[in-house]
Order: sequence, then structure tokens, then C-alpha cells
Amino acid sequence: MSDIKVNQNETKSESIAIVPTLNIISETCGTPDFKPVDSSACLLSEVNLLKPSDALTKTSSQSSLDSNIKYDENVDMMPLMPIDPNNGEIRMLAESVHKLSDEHWYTIALQVLFPFFMAGFGMVGAGVFLDKVTHWPLYVNIKAIFTLIPALLGLKGNLEMTLASRFSTQVNLGKIKDKPTILSAVLGNFALTQAQAIVVGFLASVGAISLKYFTEKMQNISNTGEIDLANSLVLIAGCMSTASFASLILAGLMMFIIILSKRININPDNVATPIAASLGDLVTLVILSYLCSFLFEIKPQLWIHSVVIVIFLILIPIFIYYSYNNEFVKDVLKNGWTPILLAMIISSTGGFIMGYAISYFDDIAAFQPVINGVGGNLVAIYASRLSTALHRTSEQGSVPFWAPKKWFQYPLHTFSGKANPESKTAVILAVMAVPGHLLFYFVITRVKIYNNTMNLATMTPSFIVFYTSVAILQVVLLLLICYWLVHLTWRKNMNPDNVCIPYLTAIGDLLGTAFLAVCFYALYFAGEERLKTS
Repeated sequence: MSDIKVNQNETKSESIAIVPTLNIISETCGTPDFKPVDSSACLLSEVNLLKPSDALTKTSSQSSLDSNIKYDENVDMMPLMPIDPNNGEIRMLAESVHKLSDEHWYTIALQVLFPFFMAGFGMVGAGVFLDKVTHWPLYVNIKAIFTLIPALLGLKGNLEMTLASRFSTQVNLGKIKDKPTILSAVLGNFALTQAQAIVVGFLASVGAISLKYFTEKMQNISNTGEIDLANSLVLIAGCMSTASFASLILAGLMMFIIILSKRININPDNVATPIAASLGDLVTLVILSYLCSFLFEIKPQLWIHSVVIVIFLILIPIFIYYSYNNEFVKDVLKNGWTPILLAMIISSTGGFIMGYAISYFDDIAAFQPVINGVGGNLVAIYASRLSTALHRTSEQGSVPFWAPKKWFQYPLHTFSGKANPESKTAVILAVMAVPGHLLFYFVITRVKIYNNTMNLATMTPSFIVFYTSVAILQVVLLLLICYWLVHLTWRKNMNPDNVCIPYLTAIGDLLGTAFLAVCFYALYFAGEERLKTS
């Protein structure tokens, strides 16, 4: 049968153009390049454009495109292509964008396993370090610092894990692939995370000081009724410096790992967030403790603290200006503040619980970074993979074909839904938490025995069962919340990479600290009085 020319006017009036699915003839190279069509492709808006005037033709056996059509490498024509009624453009989609991940469960497990346990040992180190420094003069004299710890450690989730998820998605979708785009993306993300870290550090320290003041005033603990100006400046300067330096180190490490992972054919979603967690807590705690201790020692020279605060405040608008003019982070700069600031408030609430509980049970300090970190680490992996799947299968603001249709289906689909492409990931992450927590508990107790700081009450079978149970419960709840929250933000036309991880890690901090406090209080009231600080 002879070729039938598709009339351009008729094409404009149709909602779709039908292209049979045998081959695409590319004349970008010297010889034709035949590529099979992926008939299972999904429709997205992030596409290249093909105009009907480019002589789209149809035969009984195949479709061909006129020789003047040019398109990028690795482009696969879709069987059904929407036409824009305004300009008569037919949309084409890159093959790497519209396919769901076909990773096997064992591939996911193997890629996640090493970074997860590496991250866990980093959090164990943070817990042991925190258990040691709680007796330093800084922590004894400035109690408000305990409220700050979850908020500062939460920056790893609010900033670095969000950066890792966002950067991984952009790399997976091919938006960051050559030196100019890599350089622009790296510098833009550096500027953005610095601006966010300094602002969060300042607000978190001021909030901790205010919360401590009003708490003491209500309990009639403070006789002066005034805020200690010197201690407050120590805390503000130290918190802003810690947030900035820790973010600088971790953000650079994250972007390097993501780019390297993609080049050696490892999914960055599986490795970036765990490695961020591996050093995040320990790096932040070490910087906070030593830097604030130094500022505490030079407390009589308050002009130094004031200069540090002013310098960081001046840097904020500079970083914001650069971020606003960077295409990779401009949208995040506009829309990413609300989740970060709300997450800071949620984490600070967990810090308030920790500050209260640690005055009765000082062993909480060793376990708090681990229980919070493991939950935040695992849920960040799940959120990052769900976000990538949504970007590949639907338009932001729409409902993907694999999304639950009813609200009560979300808990079921999280772990067992056949439509959920990441249900096996959720199962793997939940199962991985069990041996992970047991191993990290064993390491913590061995280190505490070595340091002669072990409380035998934390080695009883009842404590091990109770502690492991609440830790696993926290992970399961976070995964359930994650599946619902990622879909909700996607339907509300918000990018989950920028919104979900701050909320999820902050909720993880709150749940982990609260569950840990419940564990200690419940066992204490059940008769295990050795848990209480003597």
C-alpha cells in the first residue's frame, strides 16, 4: 500500500497522532539507525518536540519520518503522542525517562546493604561520642544545647539528604551530564545549602534559647528571670558555624558520590543518602562539640562571637542571590523553605524531649543518634526511589497509573501492592532494619564496656526486646507515612525531592526520640531502677 500523507490541518484537530511501532529511521548519523519502539511508554511533558509539518507518514506496515527530522541520541518514539493544539507539536519522549526501574530485589539489597551498615557505624560513632561529651563543661552549663542536637543532626535530612535525592533524580533523568551542567549544578547547590544551613542554624539556636528560658521560668528554676547573654551568643555563633561547615563538607561529598555512582553504573538513589548519613551525625556532633567548647572557653571576649554571627548573616543574601540565578536550584529556593523550617520545629520538639529525658537517663545519649539515624536513612532511600519513579511515569501534579485509588489502600500498597514499583524496596528496607539495629546495639554495648561506662540495665533481655521493637516500629511507620506523603506532594504539584525528606527525617527524629524515652520510662516504672542516672 502506498504511503498516505497525514494532512497537517487534520492532525491539529486530533488529540493524538498514531504511529505504528516498528522502527524509527534516524538520519542524525551517516547511516540509518534502526531502533525498536517501546510501546509501553508513558506520556510526560518533559519531552522533545516534533512538528507535523515534518512530513509524518503512515504505511500498512510501518511509520517513517521524513529525512529532515532530527532528534537527539537515545530517543524512542512513543506509539501515542499528544499534540499541543496551540502550535501543532507532537511530543517525543526520551527512552531513559519513561521506563520504570527494572532492578531485581537482590540488586537493590546489595547496593543498599554496604552503605546502610557503613552509615550505621557512623551513627554508632556519633552515639558513643555524644555519650562521652555530655559531661563536658559546655553541655553541663548550657542545657539548651540538647534541644539543638536533633535539629542540627536533622540538617543531614533537611539539606544533605534532600540534596542527594534531588541531585540523584536530575542525574538519573539525564539533566546533569556534561561539565558545564555539572559545574552549574554543584555551585548552585553549594550556595543553596549554605543559605539554608545558616538560616536554620540561627533560628534553631534562638528557638532553643527561648524554649529553655520559658521552660525554666514556668518551673521557677531560674532566679534571675533573664537570658544569659554570653551563653546565648556562644550557642548562636557555634550553631551557625556548625551548620555551615558541616553542610559544606557533606554537600560536596554527596554530589561527588552521586556523579561517581552514575559513571560506574550504580543507582545513586541507593547509595547517596546512606553515605550522607554515615558521616553526617558524627561530623556535625564533632564540629558542634569542639567549636562550641572553644567559643565557651573564650566567652569573656564576646566581640568575637558577635563578629562571627554578623559575618554569617551577611553571607545569607549573597548565597540567596546566587541561588536565585541558578537554574538548578531556583525553584527549590522559592519553594523549599517551608518544609525545612517546619522540619526544624519538629526536630526541635524531639530535642526538647531528649533534653528532658537525658536528665533522668543519661544512657539515652548513646542510642539516640542510632535510632533516629537508621529510620531517617531508610526512609530517605524509599522517598528518593519513589520520587524517581514518579518523575519517570507521570507529570508532576497528576495521578500516576500505579497510585492507590483509595486512601485505605496506601498502607497495603506500601509493602505488598503489585502496582507499586517500589513495594519490594519497602520490604527490603524494613527487613534490613532488624539485623541492623541488633548489630548496632551490640557495637554500642561493646564500646561502652570498653570505656567502663556500661549500665547493666541496658543489657537485659527485656531492654533488648523493647528497644528493638520500638526501633522497628519507627521504621515501619516512617515507610507508611513516606508512601502517602510522596504521592500527596506529587498530586499537589510539588517535587517530593524538595519537600518529603525534610518532613520524614524530622518525623523520624521525633518518633525515635519519643519511642526511646518511652522505652526507658516504661522499663524504669516496671522495676528496672538501674536505668535512672545516679
